[in-house]
Amino acid sequence: MDDYQIKQQEQIRRYFQMWLDRDFLSLSTVLASNCHYQECYGPAYLTLQEIQKWIEHQMTVQTVTAWPIKQMWAASDETVFVSWTFTAVTTETTHFDGLSSVHFNAAGLIDDLREYQSKAEHYYPYHTK
Repeated sequence: MDDYQIKQQEQIRRYFQMWLDRDFLSLSTVLASNCHYQECYGPAYLTLQEIQKWIEHQMTVQTVTAWPIKQMWAASDETVFVSWTFTAVTTETTHFDGLSSVHFNAAGLIDDLREYQSKAEHYYPYHTK
């Protein structure tokens, strides 16, 4: 893994940690001002300003309790895929697996992040022991 890939992975880890710490003061050092963000259940945001408004709202209704990264791998020089499990509490607990496609601009900031969701509990109907 080269230095650029290490920095990309650090940026992704920093972003995930912001949700756990509930501290987004350095968000602009991770996300580009023109970042496109697509949540796994439909909503999308076209700028850092819109993302900040969404985060401000989420801080009033949601607490992320766990967001471990399972694996990261480079799809290209600019794109990293991230496999994770997400847990948060609103009026109830939400828990699911997910995958993010994270694209970086030339400055090393995330300029496109798309989340995809899967049920956290998996079963194997054709696996025999």
